[in-house]
Amino acid sequence: MHLTENKLSWSSETKDFRTKEEIVDFSGKGLKLDTETDAQPIVDAIHAAKGLTGLILEGNTLGVEAAKSIAKALESKPTFQRALWKDAFTGRLKDEIPKALSFLGGGLILAKANLVELDLSDNALGPVGMEGLVQFLKSPVCYSLKCIRLNNNGLGIYGGRMLAQALNDCLKASKDAGSPLTLKTFIVGRNRLENEGAIALSEFFKAVGTLEEVQMPQNFIRHPGISALASALVYNPDLKILNLNDNTFTWRGSQAIAEALPKWQQLSVINFGDCLIRTKGAEFLAKALSSGHEHLKEVYMNHGEINLPGAKQLANSLKNKKMLTICDLNGNQFGEDGCLELKNIFNPFGDKKVLQSLSDDEGEPSSEEEESGEEEESDEEHEEKTDIQDKEKNVEHIPTDDAVHQINTNLAHLTANENIPLNVEAFLNAPTSARFYGLGDQKMPLILQHIDSVIASKPDEIFDVYAEVIMKLSSTVNLRSEKQLLEEVQQLVEIILKVAFEKAKTTEKMALCNNTFFIYMGLLKSEDKRFRPSWPLSGFFLILERIITTNPGCIPPSTLQSLETFFSRPQQAFEIYKEESVRLRKALNKP
Repeated sequence: MHLTENKLSWSSETKDFRTKEEIVDFSGKGLKLDTETDAQPIVDAIHAAKGLTGLILEGNTLGVEAAKSIAKALESKPTFQRALWKDAFTGRLKDEIPKALSFLGGGLILAKANLVELDLSDNALGPVGMEGLVQFLKSPVCYSLKCIRLNNNGLGIYGGRMLAQALNDCLKASKDAGSPLTLKTFIVGRNRLENEGAIALSEFFKAVGTLEEVQMPQNFIRHPGISALASALVYNPDLKILNLNDNTFTWRGSQAIAEALPKWQQLSVINFGDCLIRTKGAEFLAKALSSGHEHLKEVYMNHGEINLPGAKQLANSLKNKKMLTICDLNGNQFGEDGCLELKNIFNPFGDKKVLQSLSDDEGEPSSEEEESGEEEESDEEHEEKTDIQDKEKNVEHIPTDDAVHQINTNLAHLTANENIPLNVEAFLNAPTSARFYGLGDQKMPLILQHIDSVIASKPDEIFDVYAEVIMKLSSTVNLRSEKQLLEEVQQLVEIILKVAFEKAKTTEKMALCNNTFFIYMGLLKSEDKRFRPSWPLSGFFLILERIITTNPGCIPPSTLQSLETFFSRPQQAFEIYKEESVRLRKALNKP
């Protein structure tokens, strides 16, 4: 992924609200709000704001009791419109976040507020956290929503389905109440929605019909999901911003988007960078953009394996767009002469310098590379068909609505029956501290036995097994965890690490072992395109920091050196784990 091309742009609608409305702003205070007493300054500020329209909690960490106290204060604020709560649950346990959200949402429901904007970005919600939002999103408070931002929440497929169902329910209920939902901005990037999540949300997009801005970058969506989105978004003719950066179009997804483009004549920004458009896909898009689209200002199709013929068609289709200010085709395959040709095509724009830098151009592809690209696309299509067939076998008797209902029931069951004894497989499927303790006094030998049995059936994936168990085990802790839990998890992680590194040493596969752990940490990309990490890294960073501080001998010097190199550079993906990653960096840099 190329981060400079994947910045989310916010709609102009909400840029200046702070100067026009009565907002209580506690952003960036770094407050740890555990108790009612901790929350008192916020409660006092809410009471003092007679016409309160919004509350900003970004950059703090909100616990259940504090959320309950804030929610109580919000009950008397019917003027409330903006819940700006991004990055507000750093370090909180999985079962804390839905409870806190339920209280906050309940406070607004009792206030009979009319919410306009909801921002919960950069919170590790996951499907469990979504459970705390479902009832709120279906309530009358949300009938007035114009903007939803759920960027970087780790929703996954199930969380995406839950979100889609809740929004569909909200839309239906709002229509029945005579005040239909007219959502304009929907941002749900970096959530690993995949095809299933995208298809579920497409149903809502088709039904709502009022969207002007849709941003869904980095969601591992392939062409079936892209096609579903395109088919649904044609029912939103006022669409102005469409950002699908870092998903996988191939020519089939590009063709589906191209067929929809004539319906979106209000488009000003399209971001299809890092989408593997390839030359054939670029040709489809160029044809669709050749007429109309007079409002187009920014076009991103960088790093898409596009060759010069496709790029020239794109350039010629865009060169007469009078409002165009940015065309980014960097990182494709043009060659030096090809780059010069493209610059000449854009000469009519003069000093505007519409065509962005081509410094990352990968040069003209060889015939072997072109054939390889076609083979990869064929392999991907075969994999998708196989995946779909496997999933259909597993859920063929469960309608979509029932499946979502069952997920909700299962999640509710987790919190309602936390002390029920569980097996290791059940724990690893949904790792929480309660489930960890539910394994009983023999949890350590049970987990180690489970690892051995899995490795016996997957001998070629031995380091993947070690890494996945460690990541899921570590996800049960955070900065507020009790000492006993931290110590037990650390002890078990140390044992697994020692076994893994010893196995790597004896088989002379230390590089493979290190790279596997780095992939599971999100530091390297996996060669397996189906690989989808589903765990937060905050717990592992915390455990790793403790190990490096108290028992560094169980990690080989070469591994520590590589980690130090990785963490010496800024890692934007770790912003959500800022405190834990900073602590780990400091531990790595200690002499």
